[in-house]
Amino acid sequence: MDLEQVPVEALVFEVVLNRCLRIESIRRNMLRNCHFFLVLSTIIILLHFGKADIRKDCRRESKVSWAALRRMKAGDLEQEDQNLKCYLKCFMMRHGILDKNAEVDVQRALRHLPRSMQDSSKKLFNKCKSVQSDDPCDKAYKMIKCYVEYHPEILQSVPFL
Repeated sequence: MDLEQVPVEALVFEVVLNRCLRIESIRRNMLRNCHFFLVLSTIIILLHFGKADIRKDCRRESKVSWAALRRMKAGDLEQEDQNLKCYLKCFMMRHGILDKNAEVDVQRALRHLPRSMQDSSKKLFNKCKSVQSDDPCDKAYKMIKCYVEYHPEILQSVPFL
């Protein structure tokens, strides 16, 4: 694997691990620092790769096509693709934005947005969470569609793919 393809988190972890292993006269504080940085590096790596796994798992679970995802990312929300709708439900549930009843947790949803969009999005999330549907996949899709109507830049800001 080319060095440019290695995630920064993995490189940081390797550097910290090598430093910890090379310490010849380990003092208690130095050892604690090494443990702290190893744990911190591990958490960062898990968070980084966990997001990719959510998208991958939701694609597999919903059987959404790459073409449908690319069309959505380009702004096409007029698709009546049930797999895409279920992908969005899965994505939002795994990130804690939707609960098991497909109800929006506005505070958690806001945390996934860039800070520059959070203030303007709070009222919008409260408005869009009121969309109605008996199908949780359709409800998730309608919420995204409602939100994108006012904030189309969200499609570029949130890594749906």
